[in-house]
Amino acid sequence: MSDLALLVMVAAITYLSRAAAVVLFPSARGELLALVGRIPAPLFASLAVFAFVGDDVVLPEASTIAAVFAALLVTPKRSLGLTLAAGIAGFVVVELVRLM
Repeated sequence: MSDLALLVMVAAITYLSRAAAVVLFPSARGELLALVGRIPAPLFASLAVFAFVGDDVVLPEASTIAAVFAALLVTPKRSLGLTLAAGIAGFVVVELVRLM
């Protein structure tokens, strides 16, 4: 499986699971809402990085690093769709530059 296919699959699973949670579960209230509000968006991005890097201590490919940095740049917007789009765009740009 190519890196791009893996990235698209992980993005789709992440987006669909969050969309399903919004549709199927009630809105957070009270203490749960306060807890979720305190979790910074970069924490979620760091979990994604760990999923790509894995247990081995090796430097990931440049396209993977670009995807992570592009996603991190837009996390202050707190938009999952924008974060995923930025990550995919960063990955694709580096892959295209690498092919030239």
